Amino acid sequence: MGQTRCFFYGLAVGAAAGLLMAPYSGIKTRRRLAETARESQERIAHETAELRNTVVDTLNRTKRAAKVTAEGMGDALSAGKKQLVG
Repeated sequence: MGQTRCFFYGLAVGAAAGLLMAPYSGIKTRRRLAETARESQERIAHETAELRNTVVDTLNRTKRAAKVTAEGMGDALSAGKKQLVG
């Protein structure tokens, strides 16, 4: 038997066993699943927003550092030209 087929058989058996041995009725189980899904969705949205803010802050700091470095290099080149020219 193929591994994929065995996986799906195991998935079906596990789901059936879970439903048969569930400590709550179907309605309560669905409510708990819905609540858990909603909480997970909110947590993911919060974490995603935090990650986005971190990435934006990091990009802004990198841009500022690159600008300062470029300005410093421009000043150094100007000073070098003045020394060469006289």
